[in-house]
Amino acid sequence: MSYEPRSRGMRPRRITSKKTSSKEAKKERDDNRFAYQEFVPVDPKAVSSRAMNALDHLGNQRFGMPPFSEHFHRWILDVESVLNEFKSSLPTTPDDAFDASIRQQMDEIRTELQSRISAEENLSSQITELRQQLADNERGLTELDSQHRTKVHEAKRSTEKSVTKLRGEINALDEQRLKLLRQTPGFLERIFGRNKTKVEDSSRSLNSKRSDLLSREEKLKHHIDDLRSDYAEKRKPLTAQQAELKKKLAFLRSTTVDDALEVRKAACEQMRQAISAALNPTQQEQTGSAKEV
Repeated sequence: MSYEPRSRGMRPRRITSKKTSSKEAKKERDDNRFAYQEFVPVDPKAVSSRAMNALDHLGNQRFGMPPFSEHFHRWILDVESVLNEFKSSLPTTPDDAFDASIRQQMDEIRTELQSRISAEENLSSQITELRQQLADNERGLTELDSQHRTKVHEAKRSTEKSVTKLRGEINALDEQRLKLLRQTPGFLERIFGRNKTKVEDSSRSLNSKRSDLLSREEKLKHHIDDLRSDYAEKRKPLTAQQAELKKKLAFLRSTTVDDALEVRKAACEQMRQAISAALNPTQQEQTGSAKEV
């Protein structure tokens, strides 16, 4: 049985490909991209259609609740973005008539929206001022109420001290008088009438104390009535002012600036017409360039 001897020496090496660095790979991709890039002509009609559709959307855009100032600023920026994209996407720059028309329309809509922004800011300022006046008024009423309660409390406390002492004296005199009435007079007291004199003196003192008590209670009542009358007089103009401020505030809150839909819609429609008018010369120039090629 024959066999072939195995070859001696170095084994054959495997053929390997050289690794490409990331920078070289990127350069190769860029070269291929530019090498195979094909020029695609811009369709002015498609560019104009996108711009006109965007303006139609912006012209019919409704805003939420006021204030609308922030919405107006954002809306102007959106319109400017649409117009800038339209001009930059066309193969040729629109003529001066288009720029003049758009500039005039943008100036007019800016002026109109700025007047509404100013009116809204003025309205907000008035509402803020009225709120401050109303807060001051309510603070004045609170202070007046507190002062009145303090005065009434002090008057009652001051009188109550003396009245409490006087009531104690009346009770003591009343007990003394009852004691004298129940006491059996002695022989000499019956002769000289001393017991009767003591009872009469006690009764006079008791009646005097009672009269003094009634006088002090009546005086306190009149004093509190005077305090209440003074409080009512001072409170009357404050409550009238409060009612007037609330009425003005309710009126201003109901007087809101609208979202200028009709004005914005008309402005966008005029811009659409300007774009449509600028489209024909651009289309003719594009068609002429295509025929020459």
